Amino acid sequence: MAIRIVILFLLIIYGSVSFAAKNDWAEGNEGFSDGASRDYFNSAGKLEWKNFMGDWRDAENVEQGERAYAIETVVDDDNPMYVEWDVTSLVQEWVSKKYQNQGMFLRAVQGGAIHFNSREHANKEQRPQLIIKTNAGEKVLSPVADTYIDSSTFRSLGYEEVLSVVVESSNTLLRFNLDEFNQADKIVNATLKLFTAEQFGTTDIAVYRCAQEAVPATKNPVYGLASKYPNDQGIEHDSNVIFFADFQSSDWANQWSLGQPLTTVDKDNKNKFKPLLGKAVRVKIPEGGNGAMDVRYNFKHETGKEPEEIYFRYYLRLADTWNQKQEGGKLPGISGTYGVAGWGGRTSDGYNGWSARGAYSFTVADNNPLAGLHPIGSYCYHADLEDRYGDIWIWNKGYRGFLENNRWYSIEQYVKLNTPGEKNGVLKAWIDGELAFEKTNLRFRHTDTLKIDEIWMNVYHGGTSPSPYDQHLFIDNVVIAKKYIGPIKLKR
Repeated sequence: MAIRIVILFLLIIYGSVSFAAKNDWAEGNEGFSDGASRDYFNSAGKLEWKNFMGDWRDAENVEQGERAYAIETVVDDDNPMYVEWDVTSLVQEWVSKKYQNQGMFLRAVQGGAIHFNSREHANKEQRPQLIIKTNAGEKVLSPVADTYIDSSTFRSLGYEEVLSVVVESSNTLLRFNLDEFNQADKIVNATLKLFTAEQFGTTDIAVYRCAQEAVPATKNPVYGLASKYPNDQGIEHDSNVIFFADFQSSDWANQWSLGQPLTTVDKDNKNKFKPLLGKAVRVKIPEGGNGAMDVRYNFKHETGKEPEEIYFRYYLRLADTWNQKQEGGKLPGISGTYGVAGWGGRTSDGYNGWSARGAYSFTVADNNPLAGLHPIGSYCYHADLEDRYGDIWIWNKGYRGFLENNRWYSIEQYVKLNTPGEKNGVLKAWIDGELAFEKTNLRFRHTDTLKIDEIWMNVYHGGTSPSPYDQHLFIDNVVIAKKYIGPIKLKR
């Protein structure tokens, strides 16, 4: 018993328990398109299906296999009816912990289209049920999430009253919470029960096991230059370090090519601030405003030359007031705009400029496995843009780019410019020393006159919509270097 308690404690500390929820597909919220869709199992986090229209495993554990756990023919006789599937073997696998319970995947293998009532349907008696009989009795479960994904739309549809199953164009997902059952419970029978009032052709509907890719978040940070300098003390003297700022002096803005008189603090109880190492810059997006920070390090001005690859690390802490309900925005990053193109709708063409600023997206809404977290990523203007504005890529590798409030994170970005005209440019990001994003086929430029001209310490709300309230973040310990920097080796 004591061993089980210790194991559970370690799982909670190192994230395995919470991880099991992170890779669940999301039902989504009305008006947000943040749930499962044809492209993503969680649109809010830009977490992609491996296969268009969803990932499943069959009864032989074959990826996108055809041997269903259960299959039933739904007859089109224009009569409302209940349809039942024997899903005993699937539920037994979940309860025995053979597989993670990621939900049921229903697809039409032949026929037409069937519409079932969802858990949001007005008639409670006709909502989905999972009826489980054990050696201790019978229990009727309602789904904790259900949705359908449609090939004709990128939107998520989990809030609708219908679950649609259509040959080659609509699949349905349902998930039931089985936590109350354990391996000691003998599952005698499990029945999935759905109600249909609309049938458009007699249809064979098969049940499979949802199996979106589950890559566990690790706790194995990679340390770099900073590991030789506890608390970053003396790191500015390393031969590979170009610039260092820890914001401890009152004239810190003079260190930068373009400074800004932002407040530095070592105490801010109102915003639940706790220092990383002494003072930090407090950045405020004001109610009704957009701009919050525009500080720059210009390589040509400061060093006399511009690099073609660079590492840039800073520490970020989102205050308790940080909550993006209306629009995303920009965070610090790396750029080569030369004041000409690569921001604000000034489209890159490979000759006029580029940028790879950081980005933040909508705070993930309730009814989502990532609820309350704040996605961050890259906002990139490059030579292959298909739109006027930059591409946004969330740093979702290992679920690392989803940040909590009131916690310090080491944010490191790397850019290596492409050979002019070739698609071999590199953009990487690490959070707390672990790779969170990697793209190695970028084309930033068509000419070698474009290089890296600035580190752009930018915080901006939008787009165009102003912040609906005051929001705060804190920045500390900036390092620009020729080699990978890594997180601080803290020495208290």
